[in-house]
Amino acid sequence: MPNHSPPSRPALVAALAALALSVPASRASAPPAPRLEVAVDYYRLPNGLRVVLSQDASVPTVTVAMYYHIGFRIEPRNRTGFAHLFEHLMFQETTNLAKGEADRLVSGNGGVSNGSTRFDYTNFFEVVPSHVLEPVLWVEAERMRGLALSETSLQNQKDVVKNEVRVNVLNRPYGGFPWLDLPQAANRNWFNAHNFYGDFADIDAATLADVRSFYDTYYVPSWSWPATSTRRPRAPRSSATSGRCRRARRRRPSTSASRRRRRSAARGAPTRSRPGRRSRSATTSRRATRLPGTRSG
Repeated sequence: MPNHSPPSRPALVAALAALALSVPASRASAPPAPRLEVAVDYYRLPNGLRVVLSQDASVPTVTVAMYYHIGFRIEPRNRTGFAHLFEHLMFQETTNLAKGEADRLVSGNGGVSNGSTRFDYTNFFEVVPSHVLEPVLWVEAERMRGLALSETSLQNQKDVVKNEVRVNVLNRPYGGFPWLDLPQAANRNWFNAHNFYGDFADIDAATLADVRSFYDTYYVPSWSWPATSTRRPRAPRSSATSGRCRRARRRRPSTSASRRRRRSAARGAPTRSRPGRRSRSATTSRRATRLPGTRSG
């Protein structure tokens, strides 16, 4: 009759030791996993625009993201809701683009685009095939230098923003808690304690002159930076490009200077921007604003 009793403990330990010794040395000393390295270049253009560029040749697509250093936490007093309002206005017509034409340029080439308002910045992005990179950069330059603000577009977007706040916040159970109730109860500093979505009174009182002043103050090259992730073969940099772009590794304005600018804006103090700056501050030259597939305004 066979014996089915379990092996003794010394025998089990000896078997496990033999199994461990039989593991190949190559597996025991396997090399560490390769580190993920992403090449990122930083530039600052003569007009003050900071550029973050990352190139990758694995997929033939490109992502362009434009960041403006103005969000609903740091918008000036009596201008609550302006950052969110401008997120919508920036999708309207420009000097050389009719309403909706920028969206058609992106979607017509199989791309996607969107924007959002955050605590300290407002961003806009496009993901498109690599060959559409230049037209997309031109669209962002158009937004920055030639947004066609009008009474019609302003009133239209006021209504859109207020309706969005009603749907997403005011008409939802507890919808206002994280945006309208908690910050005011938890903080005393105005920048952290005001209505982040914007008081309807401030939005309704906004005039065309008010929004143009806000645009000229915050939607300028020195107050923004584009991040571009290109997935195409790296092209040789021309000497002309090297002459225009000055390498700047993680250069940022000093914290004290940033605080002084925000406090001045919150008090309604005049800004230091120079008249006529916008005409020469776009990411591309005015002489190169006509591209195939676009319509002149």
